[in-house]
Amino acid sequence: MLLTSCTSITDKKTSYIESHTAFFELKNGNWLANKWIRKPKNILEIHETFKKVGYENIIGNTLLSSPTMIGGLYVSKKGHNLLDSLVLTYKNRKLGTKYYAEFWIRREKEKNDSAVFVVLSDIKAIYTDKITSAKMQMMANNSKLNDTLRQLLKIEYRKTSLTKKLAIQDFETLKQLGFHKSAHNLLYEQTKYENINWNKDSLAKTLKATNKFTYSWFIDNTP
Repeated sequence: MLLTSCTSITDKKTSYIESHTAFFELKNGNWLANKWIRKPKNILEIHETFKKVGYENIIGNTLLSSPTMIGGLYVSKKGHNLLDSLVLTYKNRKLGTKYYAEFWIRREKEKNDSAVFVVLSDIKAIYTDKITSAKMQMMANNSKLNDTLRQLLKIEYRKTSLTKKLAIQDFETLKQLGFHKSAHNLLYEQTKYENINWNKDSLAKTLKATNKFTYSWFIDNTP
């Protein structure tokens, strides 16, 4: 998502602390192999957070394209049509092909089928124009969403122009949440922030260093 700039030797050698929340591995990891996201409570927590940020802001027009990529495989139908079929076959497995029946059997074994049905139904409503993404945002259950994730996504998927004030606000938010390595990467390793006129070295001195390597939420995306 963001910035590039000349980085001092000490910046390259110094590592910084980084919060590793329960959902951390979902950012750059394998969702299909992740056990945390299989639990109904966690599925709904992520869902309500995505609703609050706006599904269209996060996944854009992906579900309107054909073919649709799922788990590295291309499916020769539009994503929202696939959602339609999954929602329709939740209670009537005879309506669909073997794939849909097996999908729900797997969800039942994981005991998260009802949560997955809620998610798919809401996303379907957005992409079939039954309800706008903006209205879905207002309908998000604030008591169930994850506020830390919400703040991280707001930084990553901001639609307004990036200003120096917003850049510093992003930096301070990450630092407050404990994502110091990500905050450092905003200063030196994210292309979106490369033209911000801020005192990088001065801000970097406010971050907490560590002698242990750690992965970051916002990674180095410089060329």
